[in-house]
Amino acid sequence: MRNFRTAAVATATALTVVAGGTAIASAEEGTTETTSNDKAVVFVGKQKETDKDFGEVVSDGTKGLFDGKGSSQYFNDEQDPFYPTDAFGNTTNAEDVPQWARYWIDGSIVAAIGALVGLVIAGFNFAFYNGWLEHPLSR
Repeated sequence: MRNFRTAAVATATALTVVAGGTAIASAEEGTTETTSNDKAVVFVGKQKETDKDFGEVVSDGTKGLFDGKGSSQYFNDEQDPFYPTDAFGNTTNAEDVPQWARYWIDGSIVAAIGALVGLVIAGFNFAFYNGWLEHPLSR
């Protein structure tokens, strides 16, 4: 019981620090000017003519795997360099980020959201199992 309380307090403290830092950062006045190329990188879809649709990515990659060519068939731009500052810098430009990197970023975000949802579900399950919460249908 004590370890759970300690973990709960540590989690609450970490969330408070993160939220406090975000509030301070958002309250700070920005003096940098954004360029017209400043575009979001997350969930933007196709950006260039050479980018593939999602269906093409899946079919080409699966075909490459089954033909023994490996997973390098998924994207056309696997040789393009990826610089994190293009995706997460002061000014971002989705056109400079290769398609494989945009898919990697989007997948990481979806995985993080899934992990947080799983953590909440596990916490409620733990609380119901130990009798801290009562299920509304068990009355």
